[in-house]
Amino acid sequence: MPATLLTHGRVTWTNIVQPTQADIDELGRRYPQFHPLNLKDSLTTAEIPKLDHHDDYLFLVAHLPAYNKAEGLYRPEEVDIFIAKSTLVTIHSGRLEALNEFFRSAQEDETTRELWMGRGASPLLYELLNRFVEHGMPLTRRFDHEIQHIEKTLFASDTRHTLNEIAVVRRDLIALRHIIKPQLPVVRALAEGNWPFIHEDLTLYWSDISDHLTQFQARLDEHFDVVSGLSETIDTLASHRIDEVVRALTIVTVITLPLSLLSTIFGMNVALPFDEHPALFFVVVGFGAALTAALLWYLHSRKWL
Repeated sequence: MPATLLTHGRVTWTNIVQPTQADIDELGRRYPQFHPLNLKDSLTTAEIPKLDHHDDYLFLVAHLPAYNKAEGLYRPEEVDIFIAKSTLVTIHSGRLEALNEFFRSAQEDETTRELWMGRGASPLLYELLNRFVEHGMPLTRRFDHEIQHIEKTLFASDTRHTLNEIAVVRRDLIALRHIIKPQLPVVRALAEGNWPFIHEDLTLYWSDISDHLTQFQARLDEHFDVVSGLSETIDTLASHRIDEVVRALTIVTVITLPLSLLSTIFGMNVALPFDEHPALFFVVVGFGAALTAALLWYLHSRKWL
């Protein structure tokens, strides 16, 4: 769709949603200093985030987590950013709520524009990246609640639902860690670089974003370790319960086997010793009961019961 331009003083923010080749061609004509390879990259999906630096601008590719409701999964959403002294260009799919809200706020509120666009484009980039990080932080609280719920239901008799919950949380954590971890080198490079078109007084602020992103990654790693431990625990519990069931069935089989053998022998249509003896029935029943009692005593003495 066509680019949306937002101007305040000498600063221009160009926001392009779902870019076409015509949009990128127009962007290249408006800013001839942008390298053709960077313009080409903004139309394709990059495998990993990156930061390309040039004499008068930076090209930043970032991947951010976005929840896909149709799939029920977290997927990486790419945003391509050109930053120069008085120019910020954002190119994205339109599914990044933090970016959409910030651009809408800057469009509607003069105070927001003056605060973040009044001293060049670099404060605008800082606030955009800061909002990206802040938008993701509540996810750690969501995992806190889900893990607490799993811990409460871990020892329930029916663990099938708990197993499913653990699998879902673990899948989400793997996806988020895969998205967030590659961003760290890019943000650190942005914080540590000496860029002439970025305000020097923002150095500490870039480091703050890097620290927050590192903390976010650390929290995801902690949650993943906890969920992995819970998964091992529930696997152990499930294995123990299976062992208990097998043990009980084995004991029942051992106890009933002699009785089954006796009933099979005396149920055959052949002549047997003492077949006509009037006390045979009571002898067989008594012998079976005694044998069962002996087996029960033996199993109990070995602490198998």
